[in-house]
Amino acid sequence: MSQIRAMADRISSVGGADNVWETALSFLPGFGLSKVVFLDLSERRTPVVRSNAGRRWNNDYRASVSSGRDPFAVNCLSRIDPVLTGVAHFESHQYLGKPALDLIAKGSETLDITTGMSVTIRPDAQAAGIGWNLMSRHSVREFAELRAHHEPEWRAWCQLTFAGLSLSDAQHPFDTLTTRERDCLAYVADGLRTADIAYRLGIAEVTVEMHLRKARHRLRARTRDHAVAVAIRQGLI
Repeated sequence: MSQIRAMADRISSVGGADNVWETALSFLPGFGLSKVVFLDLSERRTPVVRSNAGRRWNNDYRASVSSGRDPFAVNCLSRIDPVLTGVAHFESHQYLGKPALDLIAKGSETLDITTGMSVTIRPDAQAAGIGWNLMSRHSVREFAELRAHHEPEWRAWCQLTFAGLSLSDAQHPFDTLTTRERDCLAYVADGLRTADIAYRLGIAEVTVEMHLRKARHRLRARTRDHAVAVAIRQGLI
């Protein structure tokens, strides 16, 4: 997670959403990703779209989202679990109709990507969520290998960038974390699951969950990933 910690330091030193965005993008290639789209539909009338695909693409994509035709907004931001994206993952999306598949194929060609994965920050069953589409030009096999090595960092990148764009973390002081809470968050940041953390610390899995729940509460984080990102950004782990 050294790159994420370096990114947190850099983001903390810059001001303004645009500078945060450019700083975050500079770290993206280090994680094997080439394109990224951020979509915030929490304000239904004015979708927020950010990407490294250029202004014209952003405007066209915003129009597609506003019309309700975008399959990513409908099928990925309505759920918290990750969804594989991109034309190379078509086998995972046979439930979609031809118009949606055509849009995915066109978008993949325009963005010059083949594989990707969604990271949802705030799901909404009515497709008014907040989240990311992380994309690459890798094959399915290559992307699976990258995901196995970098998914915790991908999630931390998304949460850190979102926090920097919204500036929510800088507005309120946080309660101090206990040693056990910091330990549990640090292990989550390293990609360990609850059972592994419990084994490392010699405590029950339910105790790990309790520490993580309390840490999320102290950091006012919505998810475990968000808590990790906030803790890294604040230098707590």
